Amino acid sequence: MDSKQYIICGDATITIPEEFQADAVRLHLYGADDENKITLRIEDIRVSMYKEVPDRFHDLLDIATYVFAADQSIKRGQSDVETFGSYWRRHFHFVVPVGDVDFWSSEKVSQCLRDTLGFLSDDHYEFEFVPITKRPSFQGFLNFNEDGQMLGRPEQVIMFSGGLDSLGGAVEEIVNLKRRVLLVNHRPTQKLDKRYQAMRELLDAKAPHNPPSHIRVTVHKQKWMNEEYTQRTRSFLFVSLGATIANMLGQSSVRFYENGVVSMNLPICAQVVGGKATRTTHPRVLNSFQMLLSMITDGPFVVENPFQWKTKAEVAKLIAAAGCSELIGPSISCAHTWEMTIQHSHCGTCSQCVDRRFAIIAAGVEQYDPLDQYKTDVFTQTRDRTDEIHHDKTLFASYLERANQVRKFNDAVQFLARYGEVARALRYLDGDSGASALRCFDLYQRHSVEVNTVVDKMIATHGAAIRQRMLPADSLMRIVYESNLPTSMSVGPVHQEKIPDNIFRRSGGGWQVRFKGQKEFTLIPWLGASYIHYLLVMPNEPRPIIDIVCSTAIDECARILSDKEAIDQGLRSASNPMLNDLGTITDRDALKQYHEEACDLRRGIEQARADNNNVLVERYENDLEAIIAKINEATGLRGRLRKVKDKRKNLRDSFRHAVKRVIDQQIKNTDPALATHLTKAIIFGDVSRYAPEDGVEWEVRPVKNN
Repeated sequence: MDSKQYIICGDATITIPEEFQADAVRLHLYGADDENKITLRIEDIRVSMYKEVPDRFHDLLDIATYVFAADQSIKRGQSDVETFGSYWRRHFHFVVPVGDVDFWSSEKVSQCLRDTLGFLSDDHYEFEFVPITKRPSFQGFLNFNEDGQMLGRPEQVIMFSGGLDSLGGAVEEIVNLKRRVLLVNHRPTQKLDKRYQAMRELLDAKAPHNPPSHIRVTVHKQKWMNEEYTQRTRSFLFVSLGATIANMLGQSSVRFYENGVVSMNLPICAQVVGGKATRTTHPRVLNSFQMLLSMITDGPFVVENPFQWKTKAEVAKLIAAAGCSELIGPSISCAHTWEMTIQHSHCGTCSQCVDRRFAIIAAGVEQYDPLDQYKTDVFTQTRDRTDEIHHDKTLFASYLERANQVRKFNDAVQFLARYGEVARALRYLDGDSGASALRCFDLYQRHSVEVNTVVDKMIATHGAAIRQRMLPADSLMRIVYESNLPTSMSVGPVHQEKIPDNIFRRSGGGWQVRFKGQKEFTLIPWLGASYIHYLLVMPNEPRPIIDIVCSTAIDECARILSDKEAIDQGLRSASNPMLNDLGTITDRDALKQYHEEACDLRRGIEQARADNNNVLVERYENDLEAIIAKINEATGLRGRLRKVKDKRKNLRDSFRHAVKRVIDQQIKNTDPALATHLTKAIIFGDVSRYAPEDGVEWEVRPVKNN
């Protein structure tokens, strides 16, 4: 990590440590038009100026604009793969004047802000908030018409980038669902204006009875501020603007539309990591946006991605099926917008262009995406940036190889074992973690079929040219034909642990498993896997089911509370019904409360058992079950402990079904011998125990620093 960089915003005055003074950057949104001035403009204002921006959202927009400007103003260190670990991440220290200093300086808000941005851009953030001394109203006012309703009473605010996915979202909302929507669009360059105007006119024509409203946002900066191209904090500014508009409309949600493959953004090779890999709509990022906005509004605020389980090709098909194919051409997917010309709107070499062309062809709509708008044909032409040829070749080879690998996987367990990055998103997806893992696997399976289908089609089309080596050596089709390139690059030495013959232990987001020296595999983090682990820790020792369920829930609760990533990001608050009666308490605080209550109840049960007080034992167990259900709901284990009269039977059934589900649906497909062993060795009833006939000993301690 590079040395700390101070960003002094507005009229803030502080004493900067001497060693950081030379590199300090000053930015301001208000005042003189000097070299440090940045301007956030919300355009397309109509009718009268009516409604003022709420104070906290005014602070949010200031913070987001300063962060976005600093992100572009301060160049990352080395760009090569070998040294990015030391130089790629930046260390920002912002000093920002705000109206509500107490709110922004509170630990839960500042922590959420730091960690949201840290994961989003792969940098380190510190914030110091000071009172603002003078700030004009936000561009006077935002545009509301005379009855206080904005631009045609929109029902939903949508983040509209102008890419293929956001276009699909607009088509879905406006044409298919016939809703009134407001499209919030941030344009990084005026080069895109004509294309946005073309999409706007076409959308209006497709929905004459509910044409969308538009808010265009631009950030005007000085030339010296355009040092860094990655711009990973753009989505933070984007969602801040959308949420501000939504709040002023009396709404409590905004929507991004992006396909799930890009949203999850599993690294396809070592080059596409950290800040180089976009995390705009990663489930963890959307969850973090949601948490921050919920705190700003003092109530639930939802940030969602309805296309989480769609591929880009499926989005393209949706657009075509809605009769909107002609909108595909004007849409912009390219990451290199600064290279855009009148003739070429797409470079054809960045990963976004590759994704787009594969999706367009897989969807069968290539006639609406003219090839001549690409500077380079994704499949058949050479790269003209000679300094990036090796990077591009490795990127393409890795992209294709991932599709091959995923297509060969038999189940989600193999997929999770190969792509552990999936586990980082599971807890932030709606529903059971195991079910979400299965949906992720299915998503990538469909995507791999699309990629391989397109490759086969291109081979059939260009077969003779490939065979005769008439295509450039660095063209994608030659890469496919001669595939002898590395599909990954190591970023450092990996310590190889000597693995015991029998393993059942925590590893990252899942369970690392091995039985009798056979090949190890990864279990999806279902609740039953936690129960099995607890039994293996204590072989041949009978324990009441309530103890196992309670201990597992408490352990999971403690693990999340002590896990830095989970502490940093927290858990869903707006969508957690178990927390509705807790007022303003955060999920993290709620988990601490649940953990303490569960531990107290467990101690009470032990004492009641020692006193042979069965009445008190039963009462404590009933209370404990309710707490366990809350813990399981909050931590993502999603225990479905129904409220029925026979709580003991319900608990036994829930425990048995959870264990058998893991054995039958995960372990059996990968290691039948282990499935047979566990089925015979685990005894159910009011008490349960693991009784191995062959004296198997397990390594159950979690993997460190995974």
